[in-house]
Amino acid sequence: MLPDVAGIDRPFDYVVPSELDDRVGVGTRVRISLHGRRVGGWVVADRVTPPEGVALRPIARVSGLGPGPDVVELAGWAAWRWAGRTGAFLATASPPRAVHDLPARGRRAGGGPVSGNRGDLEEGVVAEALAQARTVVRLPPASDPFPLVEAAIAGSADGAAALVIVPSQEWAARTADRLRRRGRPVALLPDAWADAAAGGCVVVGTRSAAWAPAPDLSAVVVLDAHDEAHGEERAPTWNAWVAAAERAERRGAPCLLVSPCPVLEALAWGRLVTVSRRAERQGWAPLEVVDRRKEDPRSGLFSERLVAVARGAGTGAADRVVCVLNRTGRGRLLACGACGELARCERCEGPLAQTDSPGRPPGPAVATDVLRCRRCGEERPDVCAACGARRWRVLRPGVARVREE
Repeated sequence: MLPDVAGIDRPFDYVVPSELDDRVGVGTRVRISLHGRRVGGWVVADRVTPPEGVALRPIARVSGLGPGPDVVELAGWAAWRWAGRTGAFLATASPPRAVHDLPARGRRAGGGPVSGNRGDLEEGVVAEALAQARTVVRLPPASDPFPLVEAAIAGSADGAAALVIVPSQEWAARTADRLRRRGRPVALLPDAWADAAAGGCVVVGTRSAAWAPAPDLSAVVVLDAHDEAHGEERAPTWNAWVAAAERAERRGAPCLLVSPCPVLEALAWGRLVTVSRRAERQGWAPLEVVDRRKEDPRSGLFSERLVAVARGAGTGAADRVVCVLNRTGRGRLLACGACGELARCERCEGPLAQTDSPGRPPGPAVATDVLRCRRCGEERPDVCAACGARRWRVLRPGVARVREE
């Protein structure tokens, strides 16, 4: 038994009472007594021979089902790969709520094949992508990757499971809905953990789906494999596509990574498949870089080209303009409108900033209620320390000011 206790990463031997023998297997979640207290844990091995002369304590009770034997082995590999505790990975692989019984095994509606619609993908790209067990497909952002998902799971026999891993829960819900409309039984994680463990369905979810139960795994597809959302930021900092690829290789199932810009590790891992250069160019938005060194320095934050593009856009959703500025608040650097003195913190000499305030009138010189130091958080009234004026010029605007302009 591997206790779910921080600081302990080794198994202990316990005896299974006869009344619990039919409910305990590798991966089962149990409660055990350890150092005088009751803790949870997982069964990581059975039918073992304990050391001689050791009196074993019995398992206190069974908490519910847990990850299967293949996932338990994968968790041990991941603990070595990312220098973490095996229990941390088993916790990710376990259901969010206790599961004691599994529903009926999923079945494809009507028993027919999945639709062969390939969308806007070129002829031969799907076939080439499925020809190898390790494949990286470089697909531009405007192309729909769903035909690759369909093709990857189309060869799955009834009763086999497939994994589809996406960066966000919204994307997972859309993918699950599209698969259901094609007649496929789907388990959308994390709520449908029991359906996934029952088998016979396509398991769809975010990065934790790499550890989901998938009996008779037949295929693994990771969409937008480059996305940072596939990586766990808390220690151990594992990555979903790496864990999913290792799982597929252990099972002998093909693994397909789809990304508009694959990472170097993925390119070294599998064979690269791309669409034609023309299709790839059409799938990316045009990029224009404006050199402002020749423009009037008094033109402000917005170049003439940016203003022309924004004004030339229509009012429909297709003509919507998105302006990205990595500065929060309203004004990140202020100068007095009367004497020109910079607004600085009296405690640390850091620059004072304006925060966004609803209803504040736009203009080059504005009034605010309070100024806040970006360095130490100190606040002070909106009065110039040099001359006492209360009007400020925004030298470095934030997103709130950009919205007004």
